[in-house]
Amino acid sequence: MKRVMVMLAVLLIAGVVLNGCSVKTLKKSDVSFADGMVENVLVAETERNYDMWSKDMDETMLKAVSRDKFEALIIGPIRGTIGDYVAGSKKFSAAVESKGSTTVQYMAKFTNEDQVKVTISFSDVGGQKKITGEWYDSQKLRGK
Repeated sequence: MKRVMVMLAVLLIAGVVLNGCSVKTLKKSDVSFADGMVENVLVAETERNYDMWSKDMDETMLKAVSRDKFEALIIGPIRGTIGDYVAGSKKFSAAVESKGSTTVQYMAKFTNEDQVKVTISFSDVGGQKKITGEWYDSQKLRGK
C-alpha cells in the first residue's frame, strides 16, 4: 500500500514536470510563501496536532483527511517508517507552476531517515495560497 502511494505521488510529480511548455520552473524567491506553511505542516504532523496541520489546507484536503483520519492516513504510514520531522531541517529543492497549481519540493531530515523528499502543492483559493496535496518519497518509503 505504501509503495503504491509513493509511486502514485512520483507519477503525479513526473506528469507535472513532463507536461511540457505549460510548466514554469520557479526560483526559491518565487515560492517564499511556501516555506512557513510547509514547516507548519511538518511540525504539526510531528506534534500530532490536527488543528495546526489543517490551518493551511484547502477544502478538498480537509474532506479527504478529517480529524478522525489524520492519524491513520498521514501519521501512521509515513511517520511509522521515516520517523518524525527534524524541525528546521528542510531545504528548498525545486518548484514548478502548472495550470494554476504550484508544486514545491524540499529535502528534509526525519528521525529515521536523513534524505526525505517532501512535495507540497498549492493553489490560490479566494486570493490565498492553500495546500492542495502533500507527498513524501524516500528509500525507506519505497522499501529499499
